[in-house]
Amino acid sequence: MGERHLIIIGGGLAGLSAGCYARRSGLRTTIVEHNAGLGGVCTAWQRGPYLVDGCIHWLTGGPFQHLYEELGILPAVPLRTLETWNTYRDARDGLEVPFTRNLDALIARLGEVGPQDRAELGRLRHGAAAFASMKPPFDPPELTSAIDRLRALWDMRGAVTSLLHFRKPIGTWAREHLESPRLRRIFTRMLPETAPASFLLMVMAYLEHGYLSRPVGGTAAFRDALEKSYRGLGGEALLSSTVDEILVDDGRATGVRLSDGTMLAGDLVLSTSSAPETVLHLLGGRYDAAPTRERMARWKLFDPIVLVSFGVAEPYGSAPSLLTIDNIKSLSVGGRSTETVGVRVCNDDPCFAPTGHSVVQALLPTDYQWWATLGSRYPAEKDALAAATVATLEPHFPGLGAAVRMTDLVTPLTYWSMTRAWRGAFEGWMPSSDSMMNHVKKTLAGLGGFYMAGQWVEPGGGVPTSILSGRQVVQLMCDDLGQPFVATAKA
Repeated sequence: MGERHLIIIGGGLAGLSAGCYARRSGLRTTIVEHNAGLGGVCTAWQRGPYLVDGCIHWLTGGPFQHLYEELGILPAVPLRTLETWNTYRDARDGLEVPFTRNLDALIARLGEVGPQDRAELGRLRHGAAAFASMKPPFDPPELTSAIDRLRALWDMRGAVTSLLHFRKPIGTWAREHLESPRLRRIFTRMLPETAPASFLLMVMAYLEHGYLSRPVGGTAAFRDALEKSYRGLGGEALLSSTVDEILVDDGRATGVRLSDGTMLAGDLVLSTSSAPETVLHLLGGRYDAAPTRERMARWKLFDPIVLVSFGVAEPYGSAPSLLTIDNIKSLSVGGRSTETVGVRVCNDDPCFAPTGHSVVQALLPTDYQWWATLGSRYPAEKDALAAATVATLEPHFPGLGAAVRMTDLVTPLTYWSMTRAWRGAFEGWMPSSDSMMNHVKKTLAGLGGFYMAGQWVEPGGGVPTSILSGRQVVQLMCDDLGQPFVATAKA
């Protein structure tokens, strides 16, 4: 019997990760990718002498590092440890709080901002120290035994008190446990309000231990290394090819039909596309659709964004590489108003711009429907938003307007047209206490030979989560097929 053929819908991180593990485990793989290149939303693109980085602002390592090693990303791509994760700045009075690796200094600085909350800040510091000892689960829950779960609970015994205290959403925790309005504002602007407050523990713990980094060469280097691993293992890929239907025969997935009518036969099908696209469109809502509809009604999606990038003839070498500017003059962004802007200054790697130049990016929450119904006004509205963004950033980056040499603006429609990100929600489900505590299965009831992976079965998304999802889904496949799962290349 020849190799079983796995068809993977989507060539983002989850698809490429699954492809690598599937090849090592003895499956033939074909990635079918809508875009002209692999990587999905983990991508970067050249605009003249400037590299626009569309993904990795900070990479979570530590316990996840061995995933990058298994996939050949490390040591091929060096990682630069972050000394500062993000910096909060209040546009009204210039208050600035950098979140640095020196957590004692950070907690002291936050205590200066909100002295009445020093006791709660102490709990935060203690919780971060406890979190650092925890090991995230790497095997899929479906393959985890009761003994494994008990062992995991035992290993996290030192962090239980902190996890219980910080189990609430960040917004709720801030309102209930912080007296200082400024501290509340800082914490709820640095991370999503709906995310569990334990996310703060994770970020601070990993930052202190040097587990947060950026890949040298940016997102492009990281993506290219993973693609090289996949192709080096003999994985196949069809680019600029859109799946229009998942073929089913007698309750089992048997392949896919492309938008041009081409039929691809497979023994197994894996979709890394969005849950609504996969379950309701590609499968026509015939299998296990109720849970997906329920999640769509109850869980919040990541806000679609506009990513505005400027190539500038200024190095801005002293600017923080990640900056959250709060209390700006209200900025209208495609049907929404915002008083906070996330800024990335690509000034720490020569891959982004020529010497003496840099790339300044603004991430702005927006509304998908507004952009989708613009029609012929779309180009003009993009230009107007780019100009408004320069005006907003100019007080924080003196001379920005005169220094701009390149402007690139990505809207939710770009995310949809290039990567099929559902309504521009490029990371799927927003992390929340509800979504994080309710496991999303990688299979659908009544449909054999079919699996799902990626950010729509892993609430919260992100790079390591997507890669781990690809690994776990192949573990499930191998278990179903009764064959060994192979994680690393044979010596």
